[in-house]
Amino acid sequence: MTLGSPESDAAVLSALDDAVRGGPLFQPAKLAQAEEEAVEPPVPTGTEALDSIESAIRRFVWFPREHHFTMAVLWTAYTHLLAQCPGLPIAPRLGVFSGAPGSGKTRALEILSKLVANGQDVGSMSSAAMLRIIAAAETAAEPGTFPVVLFPDELDRTYSANSAGSQDDLTIILNAGYKRGAAVLRAHKDKQAEVIRYPCFAPVAFAGLATARLPDALLTRTFTIHTTRARREERPDTYFPMVHDMELEEVREAVSRWARDTAWRFATPDKLVDILLDQALTDLVDGRDHEIWSCLWAVAVAAGDSWPTRCLEALERAQTDVQDRSVGSASMRLLAALRTHYGSLERRGRTRAGIGKDDACTAAIDLDPVTFTRYDGRDDLRPEDVGVLLREHGLTSVRVRLDNGRSYGWRWADLQDAWERVLPPLEDDADAPASEEDDGTSDVFGQTR
Repeated sequence: MTLGSPESDAAVLSALDDAVRGGPLFQPAKLAQAEEEAVEPPVPTGTEALDSIESAIRRFVWFPREHHFTMAVLWTAYTHLLAQCPGLPIAPRLGVFSGAPGSGKTRALEILSKLVANGQDVGSMSSAAMLRIIAAAETAAEPGTFPVVLFPDELDRTYSANSAGSQDDLTIILNAGYKRGAAVLRAHKDKQAEVIRYPCFAPVAFAGLATARLPDALLTRTFTIHTTRARREERPDTYFPMVHDMELEEVREAVSRWARDTAWRFATPDKLVDILLDQALTDLVDGRDHEIWSCLWAVAVAAGDSWPTRCLEALERAQTDVQDRSVGSASMRLLAALRTHYGSLERRGRTRAGIGKDDACTAAIDLDPVTFTRYDGRDDLRPEDVGVLLREHGLTSVRVRLDNGRSYGWRWADLQDAWERVLPPLEDDADAPASEEDDGTSDVFGQTR
């Protein structure tokens, strides 16, 4: 064989081809064998998965009460089950609020967005952007990428005293997207006879100052966390994305593996109903409260160990918070503050026929500063605001007799009727004596002016 002849060239090429195929750059047989022998990361137990979420949250986020952590952990894990279990029908909301900036609301959303399934970055999202993000996730071919979890921030700007009517589209998405299969219908921009269907089912966590005037219907779908600024000794670790995101990603992936391994428990309607209608839960809540708490209960039961007990304890504490704070609209919080103020006056024998606008305003700010300080984003609650809020419950101001003469305000008898209709009952309501008539001996606060 002569060098440079066709026979020699073919031999050289054949030898090179064999060398390449046997070399490190192209070894399909060895690659296939390596894939078969690769060790899959272990699937954590439910307790390990939820404990890892809690450790990550506690490391970078501070909440004032223990049951806040329980709610945040179970809600985060539930987003992973939603992505793996098409039968789960509800996507409850999580809301983080505070009375002042710098209380860690945005940081809480940021950490949660790294731990949930299919989380989006924290930021201000328009309703149009939210619909398109949800639609893109629903049509994605890769399994487990739907639903996407949204994290709109600064809802106090969207739902402020000056934004009436401007947030209707967002409200529709937040309310309707609570149930799987929900959609928003819009007319085509150019073809008016054509209707476009935008899916809107998605878990949502949002944050804002307590001045946010959220619709009552949205609050009934929401687990609410009211936080404050942490003291120096309570401050969590500083979060640096470049340093800590890989650790959070490892936690997220571990929880995702647990959710895939646990999905069989919710695969059929009968299995789903057995968990969601557990008597341990139905004995405590019903209606909308049962809907949202059954989601956390499903996670707790699937995880086992101490989590079912922690879930029920968190539920009871949350119910106590509702009774103490009347978490709901600002008008409900105002009614709750006035009821508390009336009870204080009654115990001291200082009740009168009614309460004036100025005194009602002062009582509300003193008893619920989180809500009524910086009420409109800048200033405290004003007497005229009190009238607007109470009119939501059919209460109009009348002339009542006060220590300094007659002035416009509200009769206690009218307020008591509203308390009974709107607020959760107090344990001692049955024993509460009726209010006394005004004897003109002191002001409504029992103090000398």
